Amino acid sequence: MRVVLLSVFALLFHAQLFAQDAAKATAIVKGKVLSANTKNAIGELEVLIPDLKLLTTTDGNGEFIFSQVALGNYMMVVSNGYSINDTFKIAVDKDLVELGELTAQVDDAAANPVAGQLPTIALEESSSSADDDGIADQSISGVLTASRDPFMSAAAFTFGPLRYQLRGYNRDQLEVYMNGLQMNDVEMGSAFFGQWGGLNDVFRNQSVVFGLQPGEDGFGGLTGSSSINATAAAQRKQTRISYSNSNRTYRHRVMLTHSTGMMQNGWAISVSASKRWANEGYIPGTFYDGYSYYLGISRKLGKKSLLHFTTFGAPTKRGKAMPSTQEAMDLAGTNFYNPNWGYQDGEKRNARVSNSFQPIYMLNYEYNPNSTTHLNIVAAYQNGYNGNSALDWYNARDPRPDYYGYLPSAYINSPKGANYTLADETRDKWLNDENTRQIDWNRLYAANRMNTDGMPGVSGHRSVYVVGEDRDDINKYSFAANLQKAVNEHISIYAGVSFIYQQTESYRKLLDLLGGDYYVNLNQFAERTYIGNSTFNQVDLNNPNAIVHVGDKYNYDYYSRFTKGFAWAQAMFTFNKVDFFVAGRLGSDGFSREGLYKNGLFPENSYGKSETQNFFNYQVKGGVTYKINGRNYLFVNGALMTNAPTFDNTFFSPRTRNSMIDNPKVEQIRSVEGGYLLRSPRFNGRLTAFATDIDNSTEIMRFYHEDYRTFVNYVMQNVNVRHIGGELALQAKISPSFTASAVATWAQVFYKDNPNISIFLDNDTSKVVGKSTAYLKNHYVAAGPQSAYTLGLNYRSPHYWYANVNFNLLDRNYVDINPSRRTVENVDLLTPGSDPWHTVLDQEKLPSAFTVDVFAGKSFLLSKAMRWLPRGTYLYINAGVNNILNNKSIQTGGFEQLRFDNTNPDRFPSKYFYGFGANYFVNVSLKF
Repeated sequence: MRVVLLSVFALLFHAQLFAQDAAKATAIVKGKVLSANTKNAIGELEVLIPDLKLLTTTDGNGEFIFSQVALGNYMMVVSNGYSINDTFKIAVDKDLVELGELTAQVDDAAANPVAGQLPTIALEESSSSADDDGIADQSISGVLTASRDPFMSAAAFTFGPLRYQLRGYNRDQLEVYMNGLQMNDVEMGSAFFGQWGGLNDVFRNQSVVFGLQPGEDGFGGLTGSSSINATAAAQRKQTRISYSNSNRTYRHRVMLTHSTGMMQNGWAISVSASKRWANEGYIPGTFYDGYSYYLGISRKLGKKSLLHFTTFGAPTKRGKAMPSTQEAMDLAGTNFYNPNWGYQDGEKRNARVSNSFQPIYMLNYEYNPNSTTHLNIVAAYQNGYNGNSALDWYNARDPRPDYYGYLPSAYINSPKGANYTLADETRDKWLNDENTRQIDWNRLYAANRMNTDGMPGVSGHRSVYVVGEDRDDINKYSFAANLQKAVNEHISIYAGVSFIYQQTESYRKLLDLLGGDYYVNLNQFAERTYIGNSTFNQVDLNNPNAIVHVGDKYNYDYYSRFTKGFAWAQAMFTFNKVDFFVAGRLGSDGFSREGLYKNGLFPENSYGKSETQNFFNYQVKGGVTYKINGRNYLFVNGALMTNAPTFDNTFFSPRTRNSMIDNPKVEQIRSVEGGYLLRSPRFNGRLTAFATDIDNSTEIMRFYHEDYRTFVNYVMQNVNVRHIGGELALQAKISPSFTASAVATWAQVFYKDNPNISIFLDNDTSKVVGKSTAYLKNHYVAAGPQSAYTLGLNYRSPHYWYANVNFNLLDRNYVDINPSRRTVENVDLLTPGSDPWHTVLDQEKLPSAFTVDVFAGKSFLLSKAMRWLPRGTYLYINAGVNNILNNKSIQTGGFEQLRFDNTNPDRFPSKYFYGFGANYFVNVSLKF
């Protein structure tokens, strides 16, 4: 791979030689399409020269480019894909033809039924919280928009609901920019789209860059980048009212948007608000209560400058679902069994509730001294919270109904020997008593009210069961400046700087005493290890035996502080036969911890500030595109990158102390991609291949370890992963109204080597560290389906209705493996090739999944029939059904439990996620 990458960069220096060989009888044609109504740039429009069978699309800035256009006079057509909008006469009479700004009359009836309204699942809302089985959040998000590239459309809308991940990359490899500011979380690296969920109308202006291709607002990640222009000046003039109904995460959504466009007085104002709610979602016990708001104000400061203020937020509460073992699901009679809820006073109550609100305030200054220079400066502030609640308990019976000890298999696989009588009795309870299958809230209240084991001098009943919330309160300050400069007709330069500072306070907050009067802030696990020791069991020695009431902090409390700064630059070169680019980014990441509790187990290393960790990072990439002609292209791109380790993968137990892993390293990335692109009026397609190595990663898992009989921090270092694969997409326009598309993607995402293991105990003062090696080499990474195929048929009527059907097959989806199961200690004593050896080492492959999706929609020009309505009043109706065959047995993911018994490998079976059965989305919008 290193040889290939060096070859890519060598080509960059010689690309000029190819450019000089460009045919003298052809030319480059450039232009930019603006709306005739709003004068704003329009993206995702088709621009074609029918006589030459050349096709391209406008980008997020409305710009387009043709290469190798034969000299002559032609008609150029601008279309939204439904109908012809405008036709322009162009004269191609020199090497470079600059058409400048072209205004097109966009046909709203045709342009809007699909855009932003396709019935997709909000995958960022399908996550689950960590518990002592070691499950981490397994949520993904697709690219924010599906461009006219058939592969990107399939990845976002067709494969996404089944947990497909582009090329198997983690979600932190997609960089998201809002008004020129990077929105990725400084702590985790991912962009959390839920922070602006429910605001579809005002976040439509997006441009997407896939893979290692160059972007205009930033360097981009391995997956690419998505840039959103959410300023008021970028919003089209309209008022839109919409209502949506669904049986997914939420049942109802109402949304109201009003945008003035840029008015003659130099002001533009845009407002939007929505509410999404469900008393119960598709999965039993879940609920949704979400609000969203947006305000944008833009002001012209003369002819060359603009000032923009943008603020938005999405306060949201939702009841969560959790995966479970197949045994529990079978006993409950449904693959959508959710152990998080139980009945209280006749109503379902969910113990695991996500509660988040992180509003953003953004100020932009744009300066355009001339048509070739654009400067954007942005400053932003974000604050708010993200909380996830769960049951908490002290020296009491585990309240979770699907705890392994409460299942029939616990009595069959017991280390004391099988007890089939108790197994049968437990099975009968699961089958016939809902309070056994679900949380028994009445029992928890009764246990608290009857508890007589109180604290001396404190009146009332001491709760042994409570509901607590793991909460992060953030304050984030961001600044960025980006410059775009067209040096001449062939060279464009992009450059920028960015700085981020964030402080997060992480703690547990008591939400409900469940009928008791107080709770005590003590470490029950330390009490089990050090019986009778009144120091080691203290969570905070500065406030021993603290009495906790509703709203108080307990269990842990610390600050994490982050700084991130970088500078980037990019040069793009456009010639008739060859385009190429180079881009680079240099930066520094730093973070530290400050403990606010003095932990009784670690009094010298828990309270106060830690050392600050600083990491220097670099990223460089480049690529060449060779234009066989105006319709056929070959390209190759390569990248070398480093990424800093995260806070959570450096501080191995941040809730208890300042300790860090030994020798934290930056992640090393080498990536190359290449392929063939076809762009013509009748056919649109790609055939690409990619290979990426991500080395020196660190992963930390936290769970209860059977051998150590305590909670551990399980550190894997030198984790090396390889991503290889290919993508094929072809879209054929069979007639002006009928289109067929086929997409196939195949990947291999696997561990290249066996990582090193370090084990740190959480409730033990011992500094002894367990060391081992995990046999993970050639096992698959749980990265969603690694093979995905779809065949789509689309009809777009000239009478402004459309229908679409997709037939989908996804395969080669593997469960997330448990490294502690595959350590030297557990494997080396087994006979290679024996049944026990296979039981321990083999990785489970989930069954393939076949689904069918159907979408349809129509638009009506109401003002044509009802002349008393405002001119340009449209009604849009869109509907879609995913998995119309109602297959309820689709396993979209799973993981081996991190608890492992080497004497009985089946004692702790895997847990699974299931995709929804038939699920629908209907949207009705009125625009005027």
